[in-house]
Amino acid sequence: MAAFDAFAHVQTLHPRNGRLDGGRRRGTVSFGQRIAEPGERHWREWSVDVSEAPFVARDLIRQGEAIDLYFSQNTFLGWRKLAQLSTLGALYQDLDYQRRATHAGKEPRVVAEGALVALDDAGIPPPSFIMRTGRGLCLVWLHEQLPRRALPRWQVVQKRLADVLTPFGSDKAALDAARVFRVSGSLNSRADPLDAEVRPIWCNGTASTPFRHVFSDLADEALPYTRAELVSLSAERAKRRGERKEVGQPARTLTIATWAETMLSDLQRLRAHRYPEGAIRPGERDKWLFCAATAMSWLCPQQVLKRELFALAHEAAGWEGKETRSQMSAVLARARMAAAGQRQEWDGREVDPRYRMRASTVIEWLEIEPGEMREAGLRMLVDSDRAREIVTERQRNSRHRKGAQDRTTVQSARLELGRKARFLQASEGLTVRDLADKLGVSAFQISKAIAEAKAKDG
Repeated sequence: MAAFDAFAHVQTLHPRNGRLDGGRRRGTVSFGQRIAEPGERHWREWSVDVSEAPFVARDLIRQGEAIDLYFSQNTFLGWRKLAQLSTLGALYQDLDYQRRATHAGKEPRVVAEGALVALDDAGIPPPSFIMRTGRGLCLVWLHEQLPRRALPRWQVVQKRLADVLTPFGSDKAALDAARVFRVSGSLNSRADPLDAEVRPIWCNGTASTPFRHVFSDLADEALPYTRAELVSLSAERAKRRGERKEVGQPARTLTIATWAETMLSDLQRLRAHRYPEGAIRPGERDKWLFCAATAMSWLCPQQVLKRELFALAHEAAGWEGKETRSQMSAVLARARMAAAGQRQEWDGREVDPRYRMRASTVIEWLEIEPGEMREAGLRMLVDSDRAREIVTERQRNSRHRKGAQDRTTVQSARLELGRKARFLQASEGLTVRDLADKLGVSAFQISKAIAEAKAKDG
């Protein structure tokens, strides 16, 4: 797999689009590098346009900047933070198998073969390729580019893959969508010099075109229940509830994860609308950041939540570590409790200790006006009037996608039909039934069209 160099590696994770505008995609790829200096190590990170990323990787390797070079597996709108996630293009697992007594000292290819067998036994498709990273393995499942709203289901699949690969040292702290991994052709300074080069050792397909999964199919095979089965289960539960004549609330359309992703997206839209310069004004920061932190606590693995919150607080409020730690301590503490499996009693039930916030509460806290809801394009942080408008817009767009005419077009066509029917009535003395047969529509349609034409024309 010599052809799978730094350029091919990065381009495979971040492919060009097939559009007529040159295949440009929106977003950035982050590069990172550990810089060794006397007595210490520094981490340097920068972002480049997604279209430039393969060339940057190739040039860095050629220029001798190969030691401890990393890049992000997904794309972002600016810096590498979940709050700025743009698209998802791959699932991955970092296997630190040297820490496992059963695999320590084994050849990477032997461990890779064992991992492939474990995946097959679990009914999970094999990855697109496997990289040896100097001290471990990185398994990557390529899939089509997904929007950020797919993050909750993507995270569930990530966790399932980690569970299956736990015997091989799957790193549970490396499951977030903002993860970076080593570039093909780079060198791991912590590995034996003879095995320090990062390179592929197995490929599903060819080095030039590794197999790219369809995410929905991959998720259906990886997870205990497919989406179709979940729909069937929901229908069966609804049937049982009906048989018991239970009276309850309407079915919820959001899981807690999709609620969190939609809430965070709305908060980012509101920030961009209110503060185009980026930083939130003093006096408004605490509430906005608490709402954002609450949503992120349901999206980020607990191991990376602190890092993500600190990055967002610095960008949105200019806060440094000490201030963020002080202001966000309650959110972080509850996330740690949830990760430890602890529960809290609320309203006579044991629930997850992480905070939940109603949309109405956030609207009141942040004093979101109806005009802002429309102008910022909010979807969840809206009042009842705007919610009805969104439903109407969604239904209209759905009809358009299915080829249906909008109401104005239908009314115009009916008015024209009524005028033509009135003319034929007057000129030829036709009855409603005769008109229906002649014009190829129902008698009801003819009667309604004539009535509208009379009301319009007199």
